[in-house]
Amino acid sequence: MSRIEQLQKFIEQDASDVFSRYALGLEYVKLEKLTEAEKCFQFLFVHHPTYVGTYYQLGKLLQKLGKEEEAKSVFKKGMLLTQKSDAKTYSELQNALTNLELGLED
Repeated sequence: MSRIEQLQKFIEQDASDVFSRYALGLEYVKLEKLTEAEKCFQFLFVHHPTYVGTYYQLGKLLQKLGKEEEAKSVFKKGMLLTQKSDAKTYSELQNALTNLELGLED
């Protein structure tokens, strides 16, 4: 059983398994299955907005897909969520947003 199949099985068994859905999105990114990855991250963004890792991964994916304005919006929302509670994630999102606005690669 592949890692993707394993993660899909976990999600089927427990639809609220946030980590498995996040990991599935990462696996799709590795395989360049970007549409599938976006679906995973968008689901988390909408249904589990406090899962902070989603903001960086979704933003970077949207940037990769050429959806820069959407990526900026995701980074900014993540920054608002993490500004008082998670300095490391806030800093990563801020750097990603700054690099995107300056046209720099990470």
